[in-house]
Formats: sequence, C-alpha cells, structure tokens
Amino acid sequence: MEAEKFKNHHKVEDFILDKKFIHWVISPNDELDSFWNSFISEYPQKETQIRKALLIVHSIQPVKQEVPQHNLDRILQTVKKLERRHKLTRYKYLKYAAVIAFLIGFSNLVYFSILKKNQFPIESFYEMSIKGKVILPDGSIKEFETEQTPITQTSSGNLIINCDTIDVKSNRNKTDLNQIIIPYGKRSDIRLADGTHVWLNSGSKLSYPFKFSENSREVYLSGEAFFEVKPNAKKPFFVNTHDIKIKVLGTSFNVCAYSNDKTVQTVLIKGRVTEGKNKLFASTIDLQPGERLTYIKSDKNLLKDKVDVKLYSSWVKGYLIFDNIPIHEVLTKLKRSYNQDIIIEKGLEQISFSGKLDLQDNIKDVLYNIAFASSLKVLKENGSYIIKE
Repeated sequence: MEAEKFKNHHKVEDFILDKKFIHWVISPNDELDSFWNSFISEYPQKETQIRKALLIVHSIQPVKQEVPQHNLDRILQTVKKLERRHKLTRYKYLKYAAVIAFLIGFSNLVYFSILKKNQFPIESFYEMSIKGKVILPDGSIKEFETEQTPITQTSSGNLIINCDTIDVKSNRNKTDLNQIIIPYGKRSDIRLADGTHVWLNSGSKLSYPFKFSENSREVYLSGEAFFEVKPNAKKPFFVNTHDIKIKVLGTSFNVCAYSNDKTVQTVLIKGRVTEGKNKLFASTIDLQPGERLTYIKSDKNLLKDKVDVKLYSSWVKGYLIFDNIPIHEVLTKLKRSYNQDIIIEKGLEQISFSGKLDLQDNIKDVLYNIAFASSLKVLKENGSYIIKE
C-alpha cells in the first residue's frame, strides 16, 4: 500500500522533498486529493507536519504559469543533491532555503513569500457530517446541530455559538485560524470581530485568523458565502478561495466556490471589489454593482457579465430564485441545501427551470413543484429522489 511509505515521514522536510506531495500542493486533482485526505484520516498524527510543509511549498508561487513537469523533476533532483551535501544541523530550515534559492535562480517564474497572505489552508481534512464544527487554533473541536447557527467572534477573539461562549485558546499568533465547517443541509450566520457579517451556506468552510493583522483582514472560503464587509480604508478585506482572491473595502457580495463545481462565481451587490487569480493576485479585474465575475477552472479564464443579483443572494433569506437555469444546476443547489441525494435521468440535464423555491418547504414538495413545472416525474427509491420523464 502506497500510504505505508508516507507513514514513516516524521519531519516536515520529508514531505517537502516528496514528489507526490509537491504535485498535490502545486497541481491538485481529484486523485491526489482523495489519496492525501485518506492518508490524513488514517494517520491524523501527521497533520501538523503536513500543514507546515504545505505552507512552505505554497510559498513558491508561479507568476505567469505553472512550473512545468520537467522543471519540477529537475528541481527535485537538485534538492536531493543538496540534501546529500548539507545535512540539517544547527540551522533547521537550511534545506528549505536551499530549495527556494535554487528556484529563484532557476527561473523568473517563481516568487518567494514564506507564509504570505495568499496562502490557502488545507481543505477537506474533516469530512462533512450531520453536525457543524468549529475547529479552534489549538485543534479542539466544538460541534453543533442547529440548522441556522449564529456565531459571533468577540473583540477578545472568543466565540459565541448559539449563546454559548467558547474560550479560544491561542498563542495569540495572528496567523492562528478558526475554522467553521457547515455540513450540507445547514447554514450559519457569522459576525467577525471587525463588524463584518458573513452568511455561510450549506457544505461550506470559512477560516479566519484569531486576530486580523494591522494592515489587512484575510479570510479563506471553500463553498458559498454572502459577505457584508465593514468598511475600513486602511485595512482592506480579502476573501481567498483555492482559485481566486477578492479585495474589498466595504462591500456586499456573494462568492460561490465549491471545490467540485466547474466555476467560481463572484456577484457584487453594492460597493466595489477587485478580483484576481489566487497566485500573486496578478491581472485583476474590478467589479461594479450588478456584475458577476466567473472563473472557469478548466481553462483558468475570468469572464465578467451583468446579472440579476437576486438570483445569487436570495439563499440568505431562505429561498432560491432561478431564471431559465439548467435543471441539473437547480438540483445541485437543492442537494446541498437539504443534504439529500437527487438523481436526474440521463438526457434531461439541459431542461431549464424558472421559479422561486422556499427552503422552508419539505424537499419532497419542492421537487414535486419543479417536476410539475417541467412536466417531469419524481420517484423515491432507496432514500434517493429520482427525476425522470
């Protein structure tokens, strides 16, 4: 079993020097995600080393393009030679510095910024469950089962969850992150210490620091969230997803960035945002109210258009509005909102749907309304709903 090899990685540098690990960090795919998430589940004691290694490898960021495969192989061979010549002794991070020095000398395509602001935390360490989770900086986990969970971060950094105050133990390092994980079928209403209001949708994760830095406010999102950012011209607010980075000063906007979606979408309600690919935040695009910016993962392109903002923000108020949307996209949103398996018969994926759906209604009634409007049928088999002609 290949995982056996990695269980003997006891140091951070063991992961940094591993080719498969670097591939996962630089060019993740479903196969690598599955492997490393399974490995972490099997060997949770390795999580600390993996987190540190991820941040160090991620500190080497391509400016214009990904590092080519042959360059990556050459880098690894050079690092291994350096490792044989220079054993780690007094200077613990000498090996890391050698890696970075080689990369900078090798190509102008890399940029070095150890633990810089454009890092993205490791995703999917904790599988989605029926309970919501808050993972504190010290690794402790607080769970909750409420469908709509209010969470407030106090000025001291502590959390109030459903009126219960949680003492957040931290070394007061501003890079320490709180992580809020909302399972499918539930949502959360989060107020950060700076006054920013965040609505976190089903199947989403928000990570943010114990304390914001003096110059900026950075959060990390996987999934969907609606933001009302407290204005502060001296301290811009950044939303980081795996693919894009959004800079705002005081704005209302929605971000949909689920890892298994083909796109990342940002829709601006009011204010102004600047958005770019989450590498070096280069080639940014400004958005005006009523505009949507779509990042297409397959070709890494950014497209801007005008939209009806109500279609993208209505979920915050407990309902969904669709206007001529392919039914498979409608059902994807319902799967997440209700944590319910819904299958559509092949050949029906491009049927479109328009209408308003109340998320307080029973999923069965919602699906029957969709089926009636689209001249389809709904069956339930083995716990799954099936949409067919």
